[in-house]
Amino acid sequence: MSEYQEKAKECKCCTKHVPLPTTLKAYNGATLCPTTYYNVIEYKRIWDTFGSRPAGNVRKHFSEYVQGIVEQGISNDSH
Repeated sequence: MSEYQEKAKECKCCTKHVPLPTTLKAYNGATLCPTTYYNVIEYKRIWDTFGSRPAGNVRKHFSEYVQGIVEQGISNDSH
């Protein structure tokens, strides 16, 4: 497996991608595929709009992985 393919697997959702993404993004030190990256950006935008964790009817549209990345970033920002 190529170095790129190994790097792409750092994004937890990449095991579901066929083929692997051709570009990778970084967010708070995490390597993400573009799909996850933009989901993280959108979830963070929604969180900022509400001023707190969004309700379950919003969260259900985002993976636990995406939610965890955003929540970890918010937790780190508050310390």
